[in-house]
Amino acid sequence: MAPLDFLAVVLPSPGHGYYCTAELTTKKKEHVYVENIGDTEGTTTAWHTTNCDVYFALATFTKKDSREATNASFIKSLFIDMDGYVSKKAAALALGGFLQKTGLDSLGDPWLVGSGGGIHCYWPFNDSVDIATWKPVAESFKRLCKQEGLSIDMTVTADAARVLRIPGTTNFKKKYDKPRAVTLLTEGNVFEFADMATAISGQLKTAYVPPVVAEVIPGSRPKRSLNATSLKLFENSTTSFAEILDRTEAGTGCAQLTNYIANATEDGIEPIWRGLLSWAKVCDDGEDYATWLSSLHPYDESRMRQKMNDIKGPYPCVKMDSENPGLCTGCSHWGKITNPLAFGRKLKADNTAKQIPVVAALEEDEEDDGSTEGEHVNVAVVTRPPPPRGFSYGANGGVYCEKKDKDGEGREIKKQVQVLAYDLFVIDILKQENDHLVHMATSRLEGVTTLNFPQRAIVSQDETLKWLAAQNIIASFGKGNHKNLYDYVLACVEEASLSKRAIVVPLRCGWQEDKSFVYNNRVFSKDGRETTIPMPGLENINRSTNSKGSLDEWRKVWNVFIQKKMHTLVAMCVDTFGCALMPFTDYEGFVWHIGSRQSGTGKSLALSAKAGVWGHPLRYRTSKGTSPVAMQQRAGLLGNMPLLIDEITSKGRNDMEWAPGFIFDVTEGQGKERMESGSNKERINNSTWALTCTMTSNIHLTDYMSGARQFSSNGELMRMLEWTPDVELTWTTEEREILKGLKKNYGVAGEAWVRWIATNQETVAAVVQSTHLHLLNMMQFTDQERYWHAGCTTTVAAAILLGGKYSGIINIPVKATIDALMVLVEKARVAINSNIRTADDVLNAYTRDNYGSFVIIKKSDGRILSSWGNGETVDKSTTRSKVLGRVEHGIASKGYVEYYLEEQILKQHCVAMSFSYADFKGQLEKLYRITYVKKNMLADTNGPALRVNVMHISRKADEITEDQLPLGIVEAG
Repeated sequence: MAPLDFLAVVLPSPGHGYYCTAELTTKKKEHVYVENIGDTEGTTTAWHTTNCDVYFALATFTKKDSREATNASFIKSLFIDMDGYVSKKAAALALGGFLQKTGLDSLGDPWLVGSGGGIHCYWPFNDSVDIATWKPVAESFKRLCKQEGLSIDMTVTADAARVLRIPGTTNFKKKYDKPRAVTLLTEGNVFEFADMATAISGQLKTAYVPPVVAEVIPGSRPKRSLNATSLKLFENSTTSFAEILDRTEAGTGCAQLTNYIANATEDGIEPIWRGLLSWAKVCDDGEDYATWLSSLHPYDESRMRQKMNDIKGPYPCVKMDSENPGLCTGCSHWGKITNPLAFGRKLKADNTAKQIPVVAALEEDEEDDGSTEGEHVNVAVVTRPPPPRGFSYGANGGVYCEKKDKDGEGREIKKQVQVLAYDLFVIDILKQENDHLVHMATSRLEGVTTLNFPQRAIVSQDETLKWLAAQNIIASFGKGNHKNLYDYVLACVEEASLSKRAIVVPLRCGWQEDKSFVYNNRVFSKDGRETTIPMPGLENINRSTNSKGSLDEWRKVWNVFIQKKMHTLVAMCVDTFGCALMPFTDYEGFVWHIGSRQSGTGKSLALSAKAGVWGHPLRYRTSKGTSPVAMQQRAGLLGNMPLLIDEITSKGRNDMEWAPGFIFDVTEGQGKERMESGSNKERINNSTWALTCTMTSNIHLTDYMSGARQFSSNGELMRMLEWTPDVELTWTTEEREILKGLKKNYGVAGEAWVRWIATNQETVAAVVQSTHLHLLNMMQFTDQERYWHAGCTTTVAAAILLGGKYSGIINIPVKATIDALMVLVEKARVAINSNIRTADDVLNAYTRDNYGSFVIIKKSDGRILSSWGNGETVDKSTTRSKVLGRVEHGIASKGYVEYYLEEQILKQHCVAMSFSYADFKGQLEKLYRITYVKKNMLADTNGPALRVNVMHISRKADEITEDQLPLGIVEAG
């Protein structure tokens, strides 16, 4: 019989799909799909001529590009590949015995083909059968062969995509000494499919039950990508073949694995070996177990690796059952798991302590191109501790808890439940005043960020979960996991509370009680240690004190000022370093004011240079809209870092009357006292400082405070020095380019300065003390000028300490700095001397402001006349508050003026003028004849009697000059 005639018997009839022939010798492994089986003859002949092994597929296919079982559509025979017999005769005898025992011989004889190595047996049908109908019968037939001891290749019989050799071709396998012919040995009968199916099922002792297959719905299944939570669960999963083996040895694992280990040396075991390799391939420890499984047969390593390379994916239980029937269907896990890899699945954990960097978010510059490139942000390294008992960290992030469960057979097992898809852990316990905070860190897509959890909330699951949700921390997979999240956080806090000492959170920057210095989110200790801890309340300041650029580039800007001999501007700038030295003096603060009505004189430049030492040249200083109260609060947070205020005359501060009081408050070094809300109790006042404040405006503040104001500002003037630049600065092109470096190099000098002064405090104290004495002698400071003395001392001491002999940050011309400060002091002295008030000044101011409410008594033609100072008549309706003084011309003694002032009102005036009433009386008593009597202020008038305690001043009329007071005209008579 011709090969095509044989194929026509065992293959579906035309019209049932595409036929497939293949060569599996070359690397190409070419497949040809045709609608007419006769069209394959030319191709198969060509392959055979080139010594290729030629095969045909037993099924037809829906599409002509895939020889996959899922693409197979119809089939027309049952078939087996007999293997493991010593000879064809032995195989034939075994086949005959099988057919007779099962009664299949009564249906007819199969077709036999000698494959060159074994025998292929075919039971062709009268009609083509769809694969779904054929598959269960083929599986049953395979099981019947095994049941009756017929040795076959278990992989072949129920494989819808199987190919077998075409009769008339040659078996070119290299294991044979020479090629062997593939021949049709016996022509058999054609069978009814239904008869075969009935006969097979009737002989099976254990009926084959196919796995449940979901109903096929037309269309394609929508694909859903893993969400982040599920993806993290997948990333942290690992599969261990050792776990699978342990379960198997305990009797709750895989029967196929048990069977293989017991019978590994037998022939025909290769399909199961391949299945076990497919599982080992995806296990973390699979390499070792694949080698071990192969050694049991044994299969050599090269063959093992070739098989593992060819395996596309893990075999399902259905596939293993097909390869070796009779074991899987009796398993308690049958239909519940895809394959035994589920037994080996476990969490890939990393519970070791880890160092994790935390980088603060960058902010864009406001005046440059918005780039933050090169900005140095303080990088904190936090330690993730081992997890609490009962919890684990995923190797790729995430928090898991261990839970007890039961398997399909009711045995207790442990499993890991994902609590969070990212890390969350406690870093430290913080103590801020009387409250404790839990400092935590979380690692998510945006990086590692820190947060402060109020420890008091941990007593309530609801409060804890609410707070966590406010921080965008929510348990994986919803509400059912909330308790696990709470239990985890509670365990973390409990562990940290027992094992960690609470860290006291700095309430302000600058010097601390332990002589450390807080700056840029770090604590600079005296012994050189630098520690990063969270500082709630100081976030705004810490954000503005990041550094950028280099110290060398920063120096270039300041060196331009020095080279151009801008000594006063340099002195103003050096104060920004001197500010940190204020605690080494006896004073809590000092104020510098830079006032100029012209632009381009260096006012803003000086402020930017001062700010740039500590941080961003713009963001460090307070904005124009900041209120005086908020500025005072900022001073408390800065501690010993300079308070810089731009444009104090901006519209946000309605008038300048606030400035003197603010100057006084700043130099006192303590914020206002406040009451606790809802109770008659003062709050603890932690708002203290010792710093310098620099203010800029478009006025001369000294002129304003020493002018004709109601209140005296001498005290405030003695706490401030003013620079009033009035010459527009000019720059070369090269200098302008260097000045742009202010925006690119900042914060570096402040960090170097803090690091040096923190570790050299004895030297700093000594230099400040010697400078204080030197300036006392050089500038002849008085006790009244003690604040000027302190401000100049810290500035000059800083200029000295910045030099190469000490910190080496920059060389400042010290003598020129002192000379510039001397000029400012001398100008201030002139202003103060011109602003000294006497008792006469206070008396004159009172009379000038209130003369209209003075009762004036005169004599004219022997008669006594009375009127108000404004000329109006005194009548009976006059009240006490109306009368502010009394002047008598020649009444008590001719040629004298008598001046009566109510003491109570006079005291109030002295207070308003910031003048001591005792000094007022003392000075006047030295100048004039003064008595203190009770006087009817409305005597000799039509008004009611008004007797009050008065100061009586008596002066000769001819001694009163035109510009002196009391006012009034002495008339003759």
